Amino acid sequence: MLLNSYHENISFLHVNMMPRRSYYVPFESINESLKNIDREEQKRFKSLNGIWKFKIFDNLENFDINIDLTNNNVDLIRVPSVWQVDGYDTHQYTNVKYPIGFNPPFVPMNNPCGLYTRDFEIEDFSKDKDYHLNFEGVDSCFYVWLNGKFIGYSQVSHSISEFDITEEVLEGKNKIAVLVLKWCDGTYFEDQDKFRMSGIFRDVYILERSKSRIIDYKITTDIDLEKQIGFLSFKIIDKVENPKISYFLLNSKNEIIISGSMIDDSITLKIEEVELWNPETPNLYTLLIKTDYEVIKEKVGMRVISIEDKIIKLNGVSIKLRGVNHHDSHPLKGYVMTKEDLILDLMLMKWHNFNSIRTAHYPKSPIFYEMCDEYGFLVINEADIETHGVVELYGRGYLENYNMIANDPIYGNVIKDRIEASIIPYRNRSCIFMWSVGNESGFGCNFENGLIRAKELDNTRLLHYEGAYYADKNRENDFSNIDVISRMYPSIDEIKDYFNKGIDKPLILCEYAHAMGNGPGGLNEYDELIQEHPEFAGAYVWEWCDHAVHIGKNKEGKVMYGYGGDFGESTHDGNFCVDGLVYPDRNPHTGLLEYQNINRPIRVVELDKINKKVKLKNMMDFKDVGNFLKVKYKLFSDGNIITEKELLLNTLKAREEKWYSLDLPEIPNTIVTILFEYIVKLDFLLYKEDLILGHDQVIWPNNIKSLNSYKSIIKVNSDEEKFIINETSKEINITNGNFNYVYDKSTALFKLIENQNCRFIKDYMSFKIWRAPTDNDRKIKIEWMEAGFDRVETKVYKTTIENMTNCIIITSHLSLIPIYREKILDIIVKWFILPNGLIKCEINAIKNVNLPFLPRFGVEMKLDKSYESISYFGLGPYENYQDKHYASYLGRFNTSVSKMHEDYIRPQENGSRSLCKEVKIYNKDSSIYVVSHDDFSFNVSHFSTEELTNKNHNYELIQDDGTYLIVDYKQSGIGSNSCGPELDNKYRLNEKEINFTFYLRFEQK
Repeated sequence: MLLNSYHENISFLHVNMMPRRSYYVPFESINESLKNIDREEQKRFKSLNGIWKFKIFDNLENFDINIDLTNNNVDLIRVPSVWQVDGYDTHQYTNVKYPIGFNPPFVPMNNPCGLYTRDFEIEDFSKDKDYHLNFEGVDSCFYVWLNGKFIGYSQVSHSISEFDITEEVLEGKNKIAVLVLKWCDGTYFEDQDKFRMSGIFRDVYILERSKSRIIDYKITTDIDLEKQIGFLSFKIIDKVENPKISYFLLNSKNEIIISGSMIDDSITLKIEEVELWNPETPNLYTLLIKTDYEVIKEKVGMRVISIEDKIIKLNGVSIKLRGVNHHDSHPLKGYVMTKEDLILDLMLMKWHNFNSIRTAHYPKSPIFYEMCDEYGFLVINEADIETHGVVELYGRGYLENYNMIANDPIYGNVIKDRIEASIIPYRNRSCIFMWSVGNESGFGCNFENGLIRAKELDNTRLLHYEGAYYADKNRENDFSNIDVISRMYPSIDEIKDYFNKGIDKPLILCEYAHAMGNGPGGLNEYDELIQEHPEFAGAYVWEWCDHAVHIGKNKEGKVMYGYGGDFGESTHDGNFCVDGLVYPDRNPHTGLLEYQNINRPIRVVELDKINKKVKLKNMMDFKDVGNFLKVKYKLFSDGNIITEKELLLNTLKAREEKWYSLDLPEIPNTIVTILFEYIVKLDFLLYKEDLILGHDQVIWPNNIKSLNSYKSIIKVNSDEEKFIINETSKEINITNGNFNYVYDKSTALFKLIENQNCRFIKDYMSFKIWRAPTDNDRKIKIEWMEAGFDRVETKVYKTTIENMTNCIIITSHLSLIPIYREKILDIIVKWFILPNGLIKCEINAIKNVNLPFLPRFGVEMKLDKSYESISYFGLGPYENYQDKHYASYLGRFNTSVSKMHEDYIRPQENGSRSLCKEVKIYNKDSSIYVVSHDDFSFNVSHFSTEELTNKNHNYELIQDDGTYLIVDYKQSGIGSNSCGPELDNKYRLNEKEINFTFYLRFEQK
């Protein structure tokens, strides 16, 4: 056993750890510092990443310090990594619940721990140098030995821990041993919504340092905006042996513009005609600080952050934060994120119009901030603090217990230490504009003191803490050091109420639009409020990626992803971690495309029909889009492209509106739309040439509502053969020379439609009100099931048939009634059968007002599986719903049933297309058309609604032997109620009366 159990004693958060300092890796010379190299290539940097020897212990009692530190009979493991992905221990996902019993500072006896050992040598070992051992991320805590001697202990999983090993390191062979514990007293402060993984998950390295050196420093910037003069201040906080110091400032072209020697411990450099840093044009200067034996290199963005009249400003400009929450998550590596992984995430964020990141809910690797400086992101840097689990303690009053740790002075130093760990190493990073002192931990004296400490460390940035919302109303709370009002998942009405009552600080939503599964919906309403109110700075989607673990492939070769409960764990929170804008492999969800277009960099403001002009607005805060983007516009007639042209922007300054002439031909007498696409001109930072960043579509106001093709589809020939009708008590059989229809009186729908050579529908039609619940339906689905929406039966009261001159009219009166519940809908349906095979359906439905809103209302047909090809006129090319359709545009699209399936990790409703006028589904022999004067939605799938409802993983889905076509009057919207507000009333299918008319036409080639 260990001699000292520091991991269960909050008086020993760190043992022998060096004082925290600004992060940097010193260069050996000016020449080396000017090379564009990664830190692994620097001479003073010795990486200890790679293969280590490893041994896992079920609990700490099984570890014998006298035996195991020297025992080499162990496995091998890669560092950095988390040991769960290598088959040790087990994965566990929890959201709010603590993964261990609540007994701070103590942790369970069954506390898995991993012993890491390896040998290493230091090239050019010298007693004239100091050697510092760095760990950038270890979960949850660790003890370290070098050559058998105890070096130290540290915790705070997402922090840099540095140890001076100068006295212990040897010339020649050295042996390091690190014991990592799964749980420690810090676990009670790291209850973030994530998989619980363990190990050395970030880089480990040794720095060679000169005996005479700078230890710590602080860089600040200020701008005289009127004169365009920048002031860069460099202040030494700590140093040893009083080194001689000189400095060089280089501009973005790597030209030295200022140089000199430091006489005292601070300098302020004046930069004329300063190039400012912002997320759209991230100009960086290079500051070199040289001592006799070392060079420190800092990339510095000249910018100033301020709040003026409740408006957040960057360089004096009001900004809008288009933000996302970002966890470190990889399906194969867990917490381990390489530079390449991070660049991929940042690139995708740029491509989809994000400009800000909240580091949910802990600091990142230092290289992340360097990339955000370089590529242009505004960062909220969050402390590694979350005590959310206290609200789950039995009998403690849920939210009333939120402040249990936050307001207990015994934990004051723990909170302060974690805040310092999030600020001190990163306070020279230009991208960080706001510090967050933690997440979901309540409020009290510890956060009041932590905020004071944060201001002491850095008063040039803003301070954030959403947990203040849960402060005890009976306590006199001090919120004076919190610079913004921050909320999670408020409804539109709540936000409007904020502004109606008046606010005294800028507003941000640090979390909104829970992007779980098929979602989020309703994004546009939030954006409208953000644009309307200057004080509403912006919002951060929860969250970037689906957290799921790659657990192999099934027999069909499909990747299988696991979430909470898939690893035998008894305590878990299911698939609540699968809540991102991208899949684990970073393929975009349709929700990401939705976000991209709502935040498009240019918007159409107005169309001048008479003069054929369009007014465009640049939505960017700093950049003139004239030299960044080109605009192409396409003219469509009934969904077919007539012409495609490019609009010459020349110049369109930030937030500027300007009229542009359109070169359009004569507008035809059809449904005419113009699609404007905003396209990157040239490669720029992470942008790629010809990348489309968004679009607008305008419908030409000529009041045409029907497609020309509509008329030909519903055309009736008068010379077709007459009908033959055979009626029994159960069904009606209608035939003519070509078609045969069998109408089921017990369902008021057809069970067979065929002609001499083709059977068009494979099985009974059915009325459909149920959809496979989306993740955002997780709450309302309980009400839906209580109301019996998932188990309806049809009761037909009466069916009549009229034999008219040119058509048959079948009228049925029916209700949809669930077992042991009252009826949901009372329906009159009329079917008009015309001699050429055309069917017209008229539905009038009255909804029971006592029941919840409906998931959908439509008619389902099961077709042969060979019906795979789709052509439709409606919103596309992506799935879309009432409140989730901004990624799509109105047009004619050709696709397939298989491609329309959106393969969410947990199966659910997907793939719907709305605002449709015409749909054609076909195989090589025949076609089925659906058309309507009204806008309708449709869905096609090889999976039944029941299959999508009942399966928990996409790799468990079994395709049916048919193709399901659902013609929907409407579906309810998507929303984000998995964690966010209830679905807005306007997106609920809750009309008292539904009237729906559509036509079906069946053709054989």
